[in-house]
Amino acid sequence: MPQDQNTLIAELQARGMRVTPQRAIIFEVIERLSGHITAEEIFSEVQQINPYISLATVYRTLELLQELNLITPTNLGGSQTHFAMQGHGAHHHLVCQKCGGIEDFSDDLLETLRTQLETRYGFSAQINHFSIFGLCRACRQANPSAQPQAG
Repeated sequence: MPQDQNTLIAELQARGMRVTPQRAIIFEVIERLSGHITAEEIFSEVQQINPYISLATVYRTLELLQELNLITPTNLGGSQTHFAMQGHGAHHHLVCQKCGGIEDFSDDLLETLRTQLETRYGFSAQINHFSIFGLCRACRQANPSAQPQAG
């Protein structure tokens, strides 16, 4: 279910925490930007609204929003974590290592893997936000002999 300011307020109050102006601004920026965004992108937008909010405050708020299950971190390659609003359900990403393109795919493709992990290893996997790296169709067509980077 999509999140909004009322959800933030309810989650914070349920835990006896305050809804500070900084938290409200950061949450609003994440909602507005949508998609998968980095802490630095969030900070850049926050600075336009309130230049007194520090990068450290953005990071602390991102940690809090993760604890409240309002946002989800994901690795889309590179050194930065990307964040997305919760509420899109389990979804996953195909990340092209050449052009950087990202394509979402639905959870049903990983259901077989989840079932096999349970059957073979007795392992109950929580696969809610997953990235697979390789080469997209366009990059493969442009260079048929190209291979994805190992890693």
